[in-house]
Amino acid sequence: MSIRSLAIIATGEADDETAIAIGADLAKRHQAAAIVVDAFVELPPVAVSSFEAGGLADPIVLAALERRAKNVTQQIARLVAQASAVILGPQADATGALSIAEPGETIWETLCRELPLADLVVVAQSTAASEHHWGGPLADALMEARTPVLVARSAIPFADRPAAVAWDGSFEAARAVRAALPLLASASEVMILQDPANLQAGRRAQADPERLKRYLQRRGPCVSQIVEVSGRPVSQALLEAAQSAGAALLVAGAYSHSRLKETLFGGVTRDLLHAASGPHLLLAH
Repeated sequence: MSIRSLAIIATGEADDETAIAIGADLAKRHQAAAIVVDAFVELPPVAVSSFEAGGLADPIVLAALERRAKNVTQQIARLVAQASAVILGPQADATGALSIAEPGETIWETLCRELPLADLVVVAQSTAASEHHWGGPLADALMEARTPVLVARSAIPFADRPAAVAWDGSFEAARAVRAALPLLASASEVMILQDPANLQAGRRAQADPERLKRYLQRRGPCVSQIVEVSGRPVSQALLEAAQSAGAALLVAGAYSHSRLKETLFGGVTRDLLHAASGPHLLLAH
């Protein structure tokens, strides 16, 4: 498997620059075409309605929102031009360049056009941690497309640095590993993290970390160690183990439970997304 097509989601957050920088670096390293999707979402009309106007949206507020959307679009264009010049350089061609997606009638339409053929989606930390973004068309499109998502924590690339895989034998974790193979191939070392006490009954055989180690080594990445983690919450134990080992990338399965259950009761995925610091995250559902 290789990465030939990237989609970078920009939402108007302050760290869009981080996602675009990491996406540009990946495009350069993997000679991939990268497209930036403007997924800025305005507040719903009900939030800006005017009682005096009979419940209709206040024209002044709507005009301000339109200016905000225009400013976001211009800022994204500046960030794309900057990343193209600084990271990709003048030699970038169609297989290693950034472009901006043509907007559809709605954000949903744009996402549904761009995500199905993307090998990887890159988002910034604030977008990943925002309930506002994950409760709308972005979350729906990503869940429908089942495209692996890279959460960029900083603008520092993770190639040639250690990486970690959170392994519980689940289908979600396996999809994350397969999606991450091109990224793990450039890691200086790969470690497998597992919390034996948190494995589901009946999954211990498929969760055997030695099986994953053999799988990875047949495909190139060098597995340096298998690390047992413990403690609660599991997400914190995984992050601490990854950080202690100097991992710049953590690969994990996402949403093994329904999103509703995750939202109501929390979960490892949600905790990883909301963590204030840590390695870049690659998640797959």
